[in-house]
Amino acid sequence: MKRAKCGPLFALLVCAWPLLAQAQAVRGEAEVRALGLLNGEALACGQPALVDRLRITIVHEAPKTREIGEIYEAATSERFLALGRNEGACTDGRDLAERIERASQALRQVFGQAER
Repeated sequence: MKRAKCGPLFALLVCAWPLLAQAQAVRGEAEVRALGLLNGEALACGQPALVDRLRITIVHEAPKTREIGEIYEAATSERFLALGRNEGACTDGRDLAERIERASQALRQVFGQAER
């Protein structure tokens, strides 16, 4: 039985393929995570108008993929639970709204108009 010869380029591609696939899957991860953390804070701090604003932003501005949804939900849960352990940690609504606006702009810069 003959053994196929694979060059170093093939070996490099085989080794690098998972990293390339992962890099594609996490595009915008930091921005989505930031919005999820803010969502958890808005939920924990009783800011329903800001929760609605975040929901609208993530639905209309981010690609509708499982990965994006999982990142957003995990960050929301993380922040909500963290604030549940420390009741006095809520900031005022105006500060939270400003942080949401900055995070929303960052999300728009990553995904732009083409992916909506």
